[in-house]
Amino acid sequence: MSPCISIVAPASHTCPTTLETAALALETMGVEIRLPASLQSPRRYLAGSIEHRLEGLYAAYADPDTQAVWAARGGYGGAHLIEHIDWSRLSPNKPLIGYSDISVLLDQCYRHGLPAIHGPVMKEAALMRHDAEEQRRVAQRHIEELVALLRDETPAPFPLHPCRQDERHVRHAALEGPVVGGNLTTLACVAGTPARFTAPPGALVILEDVGEPYYRLERALWQLVHSGAFDRAGAICMGTFEGCTPYDETSLETIFAEVLRPLALPLFGGLPVGHGLHNRPWRYGGHGCIIDGHLELKG
Repeated sequence: MSPCISIVAPASHTCPTTLETAALALETMGVEIRLPASLQSPRRYLAGSIEHRLEGLYAAYADPDTQAVWAARGGYGGAHLIEHIDWSRLSPNKPLIGYSDISVLLDQCYRHGLPAIHGPVMKEAALMRHDAEEQRRVAQRHIEELVALLRDETPAPFPLHPCRQDERHVRHAALEGPVVGGNLTTLACVAGTPARFTAPPGALVILEDVGEPYYRLERALWQLVHSGAFDRAGAICMGTFEGCTPYDETSLETIFAEVLRPLALPLFGGLPVGHGLHNRPWRYGGHGCIIDGHLELKG
């Protein structure tokens, strides 16, 4: 059975034409969406006032015919809603889907015992109409994987690789636990606020980013490390860092290893998660296990 999904705009404004293209592409796959005419009431770069965005969120969760709630895009603004959300009005049977700025909302859902999926935002379904064949193919595969998650199917393992570190400083513990994380800059920006990110015990923390120079990524990582965000984590897993620019010959993996060294956390790279071509969906807070060069996601 194909899912029916409610579309919400909890953060930034999206071009309506892009949403229309995405909706048509999804319909060809048999995915029914509810795209309300009142979805956006643009205010600066935001999709609307806090009140407008909250109303859309509540309406999406209240729709008895939909099985999930899908963010139209990220951008900026998701954290605005956190202190205002009445969590009792969000259904425990509908996962919130998104990534990037939506990372903070996914994490809050997890904290409140609600399901969430880190994956493409709705507008990216428009990529199934892209001129490049590879982009069309990959975008469709990601949507198919997302639909499979909504059907409670177990995803194929995610490839990753260990990054070089001083083994004397790496904890030797079972690398399994809840899979959490998201956009590095977004998570760093809410450190010290009610929306702050704190990895649960043994967590496998996935981090990704886009368009940031390496020094800003180091700054954001340093902020999370020294604010205690990773104190109980089990490992850090690097997704893609699309369009992120180096300063010299130093690799980003080397920078991560150096900043994380005080925590003695295992570090992995190569996950197909982020703003690049590949952004495979995964259940936020689901159980994961790192074994034989793969991240296996069990629930």
